[in-house]
This record gives sequence, C-alpha cells and structure tokens, in this order.
Amino acid sequence: MPPASSSTAADESRLVQAARAAAALANRLTTGIAVLAGLSAAAGLLLWGLLWWPPGGALSSLVGATVTLLLVLGPAAVLTLFYLGLRDLLTLPDRLSDRTAHTVEQSAEAVRAATSEASTSLLGRLWGIVRQVWALRQVLLENRALLVRTGALVRFANPGFLLLVGAATVATGLLVAGALLALAVVWIL
Repeated sequence: MPPASSSTAADESRLVQAARAAAALANRLTTGIAVLAGLSAAAGLLLWGLLWWPPGGALSSLVGATVTLLLVLGPAAVLTLFYLGLRDLLTLPDRLSDRTAHTVEQSAEAVRAATSEASTSLLGRLWGIVRQVWALRQVLLENRALLVRTGALVRFANPGFLLLVGAATVATGLLVAGALLALAVVWIL
C-alpha cells in the first residue's frame, strides 16, 4: 500500500507544479488582458456614442443602436471572461495545496477515529459508520466545489475559446484604431 500512497502524493505534487506553472503564465497575461478589455470597452462605447448618440425615437433606430452596442462590446466581453479565467487560474495552486492538505488531515482523522473507537456494541459500530459516512460526505462536497470551479476554468481553456480571444484582440485593435480615427475626424471638423 505505501507505493500507491507515494504515487498519489507524487501525482498531487506534479498537479500542483503544473498549476503553479500555469499560474505564472496567467500572472504575466493578466495585466495585459485587463488593459485590452478596458481599451476595447472604451473604444466600443466611444464609437457607439459617435454613431448613435442621441438615439432616435423610432423602433428601428433603437434596435440598430442596441445591436451595434452588442457588437462593439462583444470583444470586451470575451476579453473580460478570459481575464476572469486567468484570475481563477492564479489562485488554483494555493487552492489545490490547501484542499490536498485538508483532505489528508480529514482522512487521517477518520482512520484514527475508526481504529480508536472500535466499539463492541452494535449501536456503537453503527454510530461510528454514520459518523464516517458523514465525514466522507463533507470531504467530497468540499472537493466537489474545487472541481466545479476548476471545471469551469477548463471549459474556457480550449482551442475554440482561445481563437475567440485572439479574434477579440484583433477586433480591439480595429476598434481602438477606429475610435482614434473618429476622434481625429471629429476634432478636425
């Protein structure tokens, strides 16, 4: 049994190391993505304001203004989602380390409780089993919360979403260039 235990510890150590490497990369990207998301939102709102302000009273004008607003804020929304994923990735190594240590402590407590409280009565043994099942339930619920959040992170770390982030970055460049051009035209006129 000790080789399996050391293998599990080695796997957890490799997992934490991989999470730390990913967090280091996320740390380098976080500020840039936050700036890009802010620039994208500002440029999109500026262009929308120059195109549609004040909005007309006709229904078609309001629909056009709303659709345009959604289109120019789309890249900012994608970059903001990516930024939030990067922030979650930054905290992942600490959460994994804390959760692993907590789970090991709870497992050790459960083993100690099961071996030290070996009651000979049927009611005592049943009560011990109920307590151990309840402790196992708590461990699983706590780890599930970590896995659900990590699963949401993994869902965004796929090639399709990364291509969408690349497209949003290019669109941000175009929005910023368009906003600067529009400001220059407005300033000249």
